[in-house]
Amino acid sequence: MTPELMIRACTFYTGRLLKTHFHTWREIAIPPTNEDELLAEKMEAAIVYANFRLKKHVLHHWHSYVKNRKEQLRDALLRIQKMFHCYKMIVTLNKWRDRARHKFKKREDELMLKHELQLQKFSKLKFKTSSKEEYFFPEQFVSEGFLVGGTPEFDISQLPKRAILQIFSYLSLRDLVICGQVNRSWLLMTQMGSLWNGIDFSAVKNIITDKYIVSILQRWRLNVLRLNFRGCVLRLKTLRSVSFCKNLQELNVSDCPTLTDESMRYISESCPGVLYLNLSNTIITNRTMRLLPRYFYNLQNLSLAYCRKFTDKGLQYLNLGNGCHKLIYLDLSGCTQITDSAMEMLSAKCHYLHILDVSGCILLTDQMLENLEMGCRQLRILKMQYCRLISKEAAIRMSSIVQHQEYSASNPPLWFGYDSEGKSLREKQNTSLKNSELTAKESTYNNEEEAV
Repeated sequence: MTPELMIRACTFYTGRLLKTHFHTWREIAIPPTNEDELLAEKMEAAIVYANFRLKKHVLHHWHSYVKNRKEQLRDALLRIQKMFHCYKMIVTLNKWRDRARHKFKKREDELMLKHELQLQKFSKLKFKTSSKEEYFFPEQFVSEGFLVGGTPEFDISQLPKRAILQIFSYLSLRDLVICGQVNRSWLLMTQMGSLWNGIDFSAVKNIITDKYIVSILQRWRLNVLRLNFRGCVLRLKTLRSVSFCKNLQELNVSDCPTLTDESMRYISESCPGVLYLNLSNTIITNRTMRLLPRYFYNLQNLSLAYCRKFTDKGLQYLNLGNGCHKLIYLDLSGCTQITDSAMEMLSAKCHYLHILDVSGCILLTDQMLENLEMGCRQLRILKMQYCRLISKEAAIRMSSIVQHQEYSASNPPLWFGYDSEGKSLREKQNTSLKNSELTAKESTYNNEEEAV
């Protein structure tokens, strides 16, 4: 760097520094002349801004107040509309009730007047018969006194609904169908839903067809609560139609030779509300016993009398999962295959059992009574007829716990269908017949040989 350049740089730097300091000194030493005007402008701007903020705050509060007020008015209007609608409904119902009462009273007056007219006619006819001393046959009396133009003056459809239901409730299924074929009014009376709450097909099992049973169950599936198929020989399709009745509570399929595990599967999957189930004298196996605790949670009454196809394991299935723990009544009479191991599991789970029938269970011993005494503390009635392995001392001790007890150590009678060892009497009879036939054939063959 040359000295000339150094001198020029220093001169430029000092001049620049003096200029900067001079301007700063001048601004400090000589105040501006328009400072008051600037302050006034700033003050006006601050006042405008403060007024704007105040207006904005007030407007926000006013908007929220108006919004809340509108909601209150809307709610009040809705309440007034509801009150008006309720008042209108009350007025309408009161008018309808008064009109219905008036019609009912008028109808009763007409019925009373009709009855009085009938009594008057009856008294006149009686007076005529007494004066003429003649005898009227019942058919002639009905045709002359009570028939006008071939139709009776009194119509049963004019009775109250409760009276009609009470009358038709005493009729069987066959009589109910016949009454529905009289005329249209009788048909309408027989189609009341309450009449079809309980259907007994066992009374007409020899004349009714499977197609008609299916049609009845399809039509009244929502009203049916009780079904009785005792002794009916039905097809699998007909038994599957029971699954239409979702509100079913009582089912009796005892003595049905065509009832199988497959049909019980359809019924159990579709009718979980069954409380009473009668499977006595059927050919169900352990498959059906496994279905009962899976679907029938609320089962209270169960009859398995003379069902000899299931085993101890099948009876133990009743306590799996939720199980049939609400059982109150259990009938195992005639189940010769049941042993103490199955009853031990049963007594450990069914604590609400009130009635138990094990008559004819020839394999049960005193151990069963000990298990019942520990598990089923609410047991009230116990039937142990023809249980020859249960001692008299154990039965006497158990009788002090239950309210009613039936006990007999003798061999089962012939009408039970098996002997003291549990063997079927039919098989014995068949074997004896075969042996007698063989001996007869041998004797005839020997006689023929001797003759030759």
